[in-house]
Amino acid sequence: MVMQLRQLEYFQVVARLENMTRAAEELHIAQPSLSKMMSRLEEEVGVPLFERYGRKRLRLNQSGKCFLERIRRSFSELEQGLSEAKDMAGLEGGSVVIGATTSRMLPKLFEGYLVKHRHVKFRLYQVTEQSEIQERLLNGNIDLCLSSLPIQQNAIHCDPLMSEEIFLAVPPGHRLSGSDGIKLSEIADEPFIHLTSECGLREITNEFCRQAGFNANIAFESNTAEVICSLVKAGFGNAFIPEYWWGGVNTESLGKLHINNPVCKRTIWLSWVKDRYLSAATQDFKTYLVSELKSKS
Repeated sequence: MVMQLRQLEYFQVVARLENMTRAAEELHIAQPSLSKMMSRLEEEVGVPLFERYGRKRLRLNQSGKCFLERIRRSFSELEQGLSEAKDMAGLEGGSVVIGATTSRMLPKLFEGYLVKHRHVKFRLYQVTEQSEIQERLLNGNIDLCLSSLPIQQNAIHCDPLMSEEIFLAVPPGHRLSGSDGIKLSEIADEPFIHLTSECGLREITNEFCRQAGFNANIAFESNTAEVICSLVKAGFGNAFIPEYWWGGVNTESLGKLHINNPVCKRTIWLSWVKDRYLSAATQDFKTYLVSELKSKS
């Protein structure tokens, strides 16, 4: 069997587009040449791989689907092998792709790491929905992800890094300012400045309100910490502010209230695909994140 990598690459494109003409256009080769290549591949495999509809349209049969899955796995192994080979050149030539639903803490973390590893390259994706995190991890678009909620997927490992308290931020002069602690139900009738619904932290704070016996009266929604704090200062409502935000956003003059009931905390999770190869740079940064954030918990 003398199958070539190019043959298998072309097979994947034909399988995806289910149209020989469109596949040939995408691959920039003549359609007759591509058709001959697919016929030759079927001869080498020994069974038909496609169901054909006319001269141009086709669809994978059951044998073709099985064959395609094996090819995908093989190419994934090959890519990981190439990554490992390149990795032998050392940590400093590496790159790391991060996804994050909670990025407020990342600048200081990057700064601390890059001081010692200036040649490691980073790419950061701001991710909002849990489904997007899972898809990007499984597809190999990101290496690691920091999130406010765990990812429930067997192929993905989720490690709790740190737990932080979430306080209630209230406007200057609020009736509860100066309290040692409050019950969340005490402000049930007051307006809230909330994160937007796709944020993991929003789901967590919604649950706090449900535990306190009410649904928040939402006056304004934003994904920007500065906007939220500014609106609270102006007296448009109260807001849930995680501990880590208080040092990085202008929270001067805001009332910072500890919530006794219910307990208001969140966990920051680090996720990666269990059996996927991680480069030396990614492994090293993962170790650094675990060390830095678990020490702050």
